[in-house]
Amino acid sequence: MLGFSEINTVDRCCLCGSSDDLTGEHKIKASTLRALFGGEKMMIGHFDGASRPRLAQSVTSKAMHFRARICGPCNSTRTQAADIEFARFDEFARRIQAGGGAPAEAFGDPRYAVGTAEYLNVFRYLAKILACQLAEVGGPRLRALTDFAIGRSDRNVVRLAMDADPDYRTWFEATGDPQFAGHGGLGIDFSRSRRRPREFFTSLTHGPLRYRFSVAFGIGVAMALRFLHPEFYANALSAFKEALVEEQRAQAPT
Repeated sequence: MLGFSEINTVDRCCLCGSSDDLTGEHKIKASTLRALFGGEKMMIGHFDGASRPRLAQSVTSKAMHFRARICGPCNSTRTQAADIEFARFDEFARRIQAGGGAPAEAFGDPRYAVGTAEYLNVFRYLAKILACQLAEVGGPRLRALTDFAIGRSDRNVVRLAMDADPDYRTWFEATGDPQFAGHGGLGIDFSRSRRRPREFFTSLTHGPLRYRFSVAFGIGVAMALRFLHPEFYANALSAFKEALVEEQRAQAPT
């Protein structure tokens, strides 16, 4: 499995590994935030019942960017077409949802037929965001994911589901405010029986529309993660065990 992944560091691009011309990447596209919020002030917070929301000065605020870095070429020429196409697709899918349809019906348009450049570019953008989420928490650079994101490979390794975000409904019913966006951070799905990771996942929410996307892998990659990236693997396993404990507490009779 040598070469399947590389260690991410803060002084390297999390997509290609370059140390030159490093810049930041938005967690949610700046153009999407402008479309959803206009010129209004934005608050950043969590649906955890504990943390307090804070004011974001603008869509260019550092709070809107990943700490993980990408290089100038990856941020422009290598991913620009994917950025533009995803924004087009997102607008189309949100129109379908607003009209009462399932947002995934957007893939029924011939422009987004499986295998077209436009179809692949939608998924390349999601691959870039998932790679940034991995780097954000000290995870490795998965070559299958990052090579696809920057156009070095046409093998789409990203799984996608689209639906209505229940957090949006909670927010809207409580406030009447339709201006809403969010991301899911990085999640790791573990096999409960074998206690090994099998999928990395995250989400993006634009208004009521939620994109849930992931990359799955088998035992070979799981073992490589364990031996080549032991600190990340240990942290992930610890979080999984804590989640099991919390689940057992919640299910215990009172």
